[in-house]
Amino acid sequence: MKKIYVGIDIGGTWLKGVAVKVSNEIRFNEIPSIVLRQPSHKVKSRLGTEATLEDFLEALKEIMNLLLSIGDVVGGIGISTAGVVDYAGKEVTVAAKHLQVLTDNRWISYLQNRHDAPVTIINDADATAIGASALGYLNGFNTIGIMPIGTGIGFTVWRNGRKWIPNYSLPLLGSIYTPLGYYDELASVTRLAQCDTKNELCNIFTNELNQSHKEMYIRNLAGIIRTAYLLYFTNKILIGGGLADALTRINYPLEKELKRFLEKDALLSSDKIDIKIMSEGNALSLIGVTLIAVGEEKGYAVYDKSDYTNLTTETPYDSSIHLESMKLDDLVYLLWKTEQEAGLNLEKSLDSITSVALEIAERLQRGGRLIYVGAGTSGRLAAIDAVEIACTFGFPKHRVISFIAGGVADASIDMENNFEEDASCIPELILANLTEKDIVIGISTSGSAYYVQSALALAKYIGAYSVIIKEQKREILFYCDEVIVLHSGPEVLAGSTRMKAGTATKKVLNFLSTVAMIKLGNVHGCYMTQMECINKKLILRAQNILKDLFNFDDNEAYNSLKEHDFILNNAINAGYEKLGK
Repeated sequence: MKKIYVGIDIGGTWLKGVAVKVSNEIRFNEIPSIVLRQPSHKVKSRLGTEATLEDFLEALKEIMNLLLSIGDVVGGIGISTAGVVDYAGKEVTVAAKHLQVLTDNRWISYLQNRHDAPVTIINDADATAIGASALGYLNGFNTIGIMPIGTGIGFTVWRNGRKWIPNYSLPLLGSIYTPLGYYDELASVTRLAQCDTKNELCNIFTNELNQSHKEMYIRNLAGIIRTAYLLYFTNKILIGGGLADALTRINYPLEKELKRFLEKDALLSSDKIDIKIMSEGNALSLIGVTLIAVGEEKGYAVYDKSDYTNLTTETPYDSSIHLESMKLDDLVYLLWKTEQEAGLNLEKSLDSITSVALEIAERLQRGGRLIYVGAGTSGRLAAIDAVEIACTFGFPKHRVISFIAGGVADASIDMENNFEEDASCIPELILANLTEKDIVIGISTSGSAYYVQSALALAKYIGAYSVIIKEQKREILFYCDEVIVLHSGPEVLAGSTRMKAGTATKKVLNFLSTVAMIKLGNVHGCYMTQMECINKKLILRAQNILKDLFNFDDNEAYNSLKEHDFILNNAINAGYEKLGK
């Protein structure tokens, strides 16, 4: 049976929507092209400063009636809107005055109850970013700003495969105020269209009578782009939304015109801002929310709220001990002893670790990525391993990614503080453009973190290799290809899985990534010959490796490195060529 997945974009003037039928035969990566071929519908949103909840509910009923037929079974509903959406995608927490009705959660309950399907909300710029990722606009080890422009200006930042959330907050670029007005006003295409006698946006760019309005708008937009570049260190700015739709229709060279202003007004000689107009325009956000609607249904199907009272890590290692009363040397000995046990107990899981490591190596060899997903301590440990793989083994940075519940904050590793573990990882994984080539390693000591469960469910659905690292193996998990059990047991400090379970987790990650890199040929003998020579210590290490391999003295080793741009592997290959090997 085919289910219907609905994507809706809520604007201040219009509700735009699309409905897509998805069967088991349709692959996840085919959905974007289906959305682009599918006719979209729109109705007046009935929003405004004087609007009531009942007004908006009437608009929702109207758009859903256009999208659905009698008897349709709805699998999921994805919704994008301007404003701040909570991390779990369940409510709009902050909205402009004309969108205040959206902060009343009763409209969400109405959709859930009326259609018996999960409803997920996302900011419109984030939805556009997901659509852009699905169509190949986001890739590499870059920082890219996604800027949908319509009634106002949306903005989100994609950094190295993930959404970047400074201070857990959406970058509210449109709310910046200047003497000329707010950026939302300066970039508004609705406001710009009003400068034309026929209220036609395209006429602003094609009719010479509107030349002064066009020039002023492009200058203002160039200034907004420069601000984003300076604030968020973006390599590229991608423009979508209604502005992209209109200018694509008339083939107007906005990229060229924006670059003209940016080069003319450059403050720094190093300013190089790449700009791209995404011709799919408003369709990008509909692609994004439709993908979320499909993905979230897969996540809800595996949601397992485990009973914490049955977890070994929640029971004390020795309930008779009063840690606060122990002698200091006894306490340290106890911690040392139990940490050793955590490592030794992993012997029971060596077979599964071996099979997973080999699968990682094979998929990486075929172009896949290693993706870690975890909450709390698990996520932070994974982030450490992901960061170090590149500098230790010279493996491409963009092919090892870690996702931590709560998103990427200023320091990349930060404390979660608002039920992030219970939120879904699916929007973040879709944004990363997860494919069947990839490996997703979910880490959850309890196995109950929905952030991890949802990621593995999507991975399994797409065809990626899915693995969970957890304390106990109670049953075979249908959304995992493999389970690695920690066997770390009860904690000295009951429930503190940063201790024994954390130690065991770090060991497993060390084993998996190191074995995979060795199998990929990124070492020579017992040396890390693909490491990055990025500081004095590593240059000295590289010199010592060359000395050991070729009996070089200090000068010969250093000169060999310098001759090969401090790329150790190239220096080694050159050394063997001279030896005729």
